[in-house]
Amino acid sequence: MKKLLSVVALSLSVIFAAMPAQAKTSEYDLIVRHLKAKYKAKKINIPFMWLARFAVSVSRPAGVKSFSITLFKDLKFSYSELDKEMQAAMRNSFGPAWIPAVRVRTRKGQQVYMYMREDGNVVKIALVTIDNQEAAIIQATFSPDRLADFINNPKILGIKLADDPAPVPETKNLQEPLAVGPKKEN
Repeated sequence: MKKLLSVVALSLSVIFAAMPAQAKTSEYDLIVRHLKAKYKAKKINIPFMWLARFAVSVSRPAGVKSFSITLFKDLKFSYSELDKEMQAAMRNSFGPAWIPAVRVRTRKGQQVYMYMREDGNVVKIALVTIDNQEAAIIQATFSPDRLADFINNPKILGIKLADDPAPVPETKNLQEPLAVGPKKEN
């Protein structure tokens, strides 16, 4: 009996130890790895990011369900090759469900890439910006319906973020002809 329990315990530990190795690497992580490896980028630590991510996952402001941000500095790249390399990296990292939504390259060398996809009733976006030798990778999951509600009535935790809009003036019946010019007296 002890041998059987030992074999079962050993089997379970091997199975659970192997599971993380089989997990699929996310698109976000692939881009982070690309920037670190290809451009020898140094990751910038963001203090209390874990707290911000937890607060968003609990309160879900403006329909945002989750987000990740990774910042880098000291990227080493060739401006002439960067756009071509990043386009290839983005295509290789993001599957066919992801749609390239934005790609911008300025004369000063700033670059922005955004991919998005629908996943049930949520939208996922991934944004990569590169400016000089700095980069930011942002991934967010949000509910478009809740975002629209927030835009129409901005509140976070029940607190209004904007003043009440000015009242809309009452409009006249559009069926009446419009009078143009001075009013004629009879």
